[in-house]
This record gives sequence, C-alpha cells and structure tokens, in this order.
Amino acid sequence: MKINFITYPLILAFILSCENINMDNPNSLDETPPLVHITYPANQSTLSGTVLITAYAFDDNELESVKLYLDDVMILQSNTGPYQFNWNTLMYEDDQNYILSATAEDSSGNKTFSKSIQVKIDNFDNIKPDGIFLYPSTGQILNGIVEISVQAEDNDGVDYINLFVNGDSLGVFNEQQNIDDYYNYYWDTYSMPEDNISSIYAYVYDYSKNYQIIGPISVTINNQDAPDITYPQGTIVTPASGSTVNGVVDIEVNVFDNIGISKVNFFINGDSLFCDTIPPYNYNWDTTQENEDQNHTINIDVIDLSGNQTSLYPIAVYVDNLEEPDITPPNIVIYEPAANQTVFGAVDILTIATDNDLVSKVEFYQNYELVETDFTANYTYSWNTLLENDDTEHIWFAIAYDAQSNSSQSDPIIFKVDNIDGIPPSGIITYPYAGQYVSDIISIQAEAYDNVGIDNIQFSINDSIVSIDNETPFEYSWNTLNFLEDQEHQLTIVISDLNNNSYETGLFVTVDNNPIPDDDTIYPFASILNPVSGQTVSDTVSVVGFATDNYQIIQVQFFLNNEIVSTLTDTPYTFLWSTLELADSSEHVLTMTAEDQSGNTTTAQPVLVIISNP
Repeated sequence: MKINFITYPLILAFILSCENINMDNPNSLDETPPLVHITYPANQSTLSGTVLITAYAFDDNELESVKLYLDDVMILQSNTGPYQFNWNTLMYEDDQNYILSATAEDSSGNKTFSKSIQVKIDNFDNIKPDGIFLYPSTGQILNGIVEISVQAEDNDGVDYINLFVNGDSLGVFNEQQNIDDYYNYYWDTYSMPEDNISSIYAYVYDYSKNYQIIGPISVTINNQDAPDITYPQGTIVTPASGSTVNGVVDIEVNVFDNIGISKVNFFINGDSLFCDTIPPYNYNWDTTQENEDQNHTINIDVIDLSGNQTSLYPIAVYVDNLEEPDITPPNIVIYEPAANQTVFGAVDILTIATDNDLVSKVEFYQNYELVETDFTANYTYSWNTLLENDDTEHIWFAIAYDAQSNSSQSDPIIFKVDNIDGIPPSGIITYPYAGQYVSDIISIQAEAYDNVGIDNIQFSINDSIVSIDNETPFEYSWNTLNFLEDQEHQLTIVISDLNNNSYETGLFVTVDNNPIPDDDTIYPFASILNPVSGQTVSDTVSVVGFATDNYQIIQVQFFLNNEIVSTLTDTPYTFLWSTLELADSSEHVLTMTAEDQSGNTTTAQPVLVIISNP
C-alpha cells in the first residue's frame, strides 16, 4: 500500500482520536443528560396529612441514580421507578414552607437537577371565622319584636354564634338555623329598658373553636307610642350587576325591616312588572321578551308594614339570547402514562379534554391508526399490551371533538412495552426513625411499593430474621426489653414482589428503657400564649399555655395575682377564666409554672391584663 503525503496526516489524526476512546466504557461517549422533574405535588401547593411525593426520570441509556430531596435532605435514592416517597407532614412544623427537588444521574456520569418546588404544610385550622351584622344598624331606634340578622362564614364552616345584648346572652345560633350563611334571631324589645341605648355583639365560633367577636352595634329602644320611622333595607342578590343574562332569570332580593315587610315591587326599565308579598321575594323575568343585545335596568321598591318605602340601588344587566357560532376547538392532553414510560399488562390511557361548550367524543390512535372512539367522559382507553410484541415502541395520540365538530389533537407520545417484570420493589421502614431511642414494646412498621404486587416483607434485627409478613399493614411487634440497653441495633427489611424481585433497606435505633436519668438538670420551657401582656379582656377568657421538656411535663399551674387558679397534668394546658367578678379597669397578673418528673420547675413570663366589664 502506498501512502502519499496528503493521506498520512488524516490517518495519523484518526489513530490519535481512537486512543482517546475508552473501549472499557462505551458509554463514555454519552453526553446527553437525563430528564428529571417532580410530578407531584405542584409548586405552591398547600399540603396536609400523608402526601405521596412522585418524580419522573428518564435517560436514553441507563439511569444510575434518582434522588429526592426535602429541604436539601435526601429522602429517597433509587435507580428504578416508580420514584415516590410517602411524606408524613404531621411530623414537620405547621404553617411553614418546604422545598422539594430531585436529581438524576446516568451511567455515564451526566447529572441533571430538577426545578425546585415550594410547598406549605397546613394541618391545623387556625383561621378565625368572620361575620357582620346585617340588621339592625348602629344608631337605629327600635321597638317591638326585631329580627336581628347576622351573616357569618369560615373556611371550614361556622359551628355556632352566641348573641349578646348588654352583656347578657340572648341565644345560640346553630347550623340548623343557617340559610345561605344568614342567621336570624327575633328579639323582643319589650323586656328592655325604655329610651335606653343597648349594645349588641356576638361571638362567632368555627368547628376548631377559633372565634371572632363582631359588633358591637348600639341601638335605642322606644316602645311607648313610638311611630315606625325606620325604613326597610335590602340588596339585589341575583343577577349580578353587569352580568350577561338570557332565558328566564330569577331576580332575587334580600330585605330586612324592624317591624315587617309589606311588599316588594319589581321594575324593568322603569316598568312595574310584579309585586311580591311573600318571602323569599323574587321574580322570574323572561328576557326573551326584551330587546336583544342591550342593557336593561332592574329597580326594586321595598315597602314595610308602616308604609315606609326604600328604593334599592338599581343594577344593569345585558340581555343576550342569541348565541354566537362556536369556532373554538377543544383542548386535549394524554396525562397518563407519561411520555417514554415503559408499560405492561392492561394499561389505561387517560386524557383530559376540555371545551368552552361541550366535548362530544375522543378518538384514540395507536401508531397512526384509529383504535377506539369514546363518547363518555372521562375519556379513557384500556390497552392490553400482552397482545403486542415485547420490547416494542408505540406512538399514541388522541383527537377531541366538540358538538360543532371543532377538533384538536394531543401531542404524540411514545410508550415502550415490557411485559417481563424485572423491576424490583421499593419501600421504607416508616417507624421507628433512624437514630431514634426506643423502649418497651414497639411496632416496627414498613411500607412497600411494586409495579406488579408485593409478596411479603422479611423483618430482621441485628441480621436475625424475626418475622415474615405477607399482609398489609406490614409490621412486627418488637420487645426491646430482651435486647442490650443503651446500644444501637440494626433493623432490616427485605421486600419481595410476586416475581421474586427483592429490595433491602434498614436503619439503626438505640434501645433505652430507662429514659429519665437521675441527674436530669434541664428545666422545662413555659410560656403563656393567650392573653398577651397589656391586653384588655372581658367576660370569659380562654387562658392558653405552652410547656415542653426534654423528657416529660408532669404538672402545669396557673396563678392569678400569685394565687393558684388551675392545675393541669395533660395537654392542652388551657382553662376558662371568668372575669365578671373583677372590678372594671382593674389590673391583674397571670403567671404559669411547668414542672418535669425530676422536679425542675420553670416560671413563664408574667402577663398583665386589664379588665373591661362595664
């Protein structure tokens, strides 16, 4: 072979480049990083209870490791899916934000960091309810039987309302008396002092015993030959001002009066159309008789039993009875399984299809051929992958149609069929926790996950098998009294799935059956949470304390002006304090002490309160 001066440098460069290829690791040429992201929960979610954190990861070659992090602390490491972790949020501080993230590394060392998401834990209701007096109003002169109306609401629901007049409870509203968040009480003013100002206020409680004080409002009682000069009040409830209406519209009003309502007159564009004398006051307005595509004014006149008349604030609505043609196509996406996922057995292909009007049908396509048309929401197709060749890829997409035959197609996605289970299970020991001190008899608890199913979990202590459990919940009752004191012991579980794939994990705990030493010199922590120092209080006050210790609190005592008023041995450390017997504008000091089992006693910061019981 003859080599000229032109080809020789090219051959030499090729030989030198081959020397840089690591023949022992053919993956060394892989420079494509894997994909990874948190699939649940979503960013800015509010969570409670036990939450299943899930992640998606994929690589075109092989995943070496996928890790989940909670505030930069690793909570899961695995190289096989599903990548998920059961997070018990009750073990973490409430009303705090936490950061979730994931990383994925392939066999070539390429590493990807997912986008971090922020979530908030909210396990306990600490939101106060809210309310307002609808009738009467401050400054009104009342007589006879008066209907007191209160509107109240809460994020979890209003439990009851306690109504007071001049410090005396008139009655309690409960949920049975609630109609659309309105509570009514009929107050007989004849029992009240004549020509005196009365103060009305109420306590609104929710089901978590959070409360809000509404009011007070001040009214004057005049029952002796008092003419009714109080005008009725009210609002137009429906339709909303500025809204677009069609067909028959229910015009509904909410009205109040100190004596009673005689009638309610309904006007459209100044024309009197209807008079209603029986509550609830409403009128069914046929908008098809009105001019199309125009604003129309609704006026309401309210007349009470004494002839006093009030015209409610008018509203305008737009009448539109002829619909525009629908040219907006629906939207559709295949959300399960995920793109590039490996599937097996019977697989449900799930979609989300939406439209501005109504989705009529969804067509499912496999490898560009129509295989199913679904006319029923939620639009799903069950695919039997056992009928496909193993280790083959399939392209799927769906087309959604609305009633006007507008259509749109989802993005095509690829699934790989693999019906031979080689995926090991996964799981964790959920209790006890790594590094925990344990005593007496405890329940070792475990959770396991698998793509097919769990056969059993083998429990071992210090490498000795103690139990094999094949039914959920997977647990073993461990008597720590039979093990060496003040030493670490290894707890191990081996999870086996139905196809003999297995996964092993474990942790260390310390046996400590004498948890309280004789030389405990650490004092408890104590604090009065409610009321706060300098607060003005009245009626009955809920005094709330907080105490904690490195071992155990045995007693909490509350003092009023250095005299014991309550002794508690268990949480919650709270009691009801009646201030009604104390002088108005007087000052008093609340003190709290907490004592642990070793006799260490801590005194909380004293709280000064001012009594207001006129």
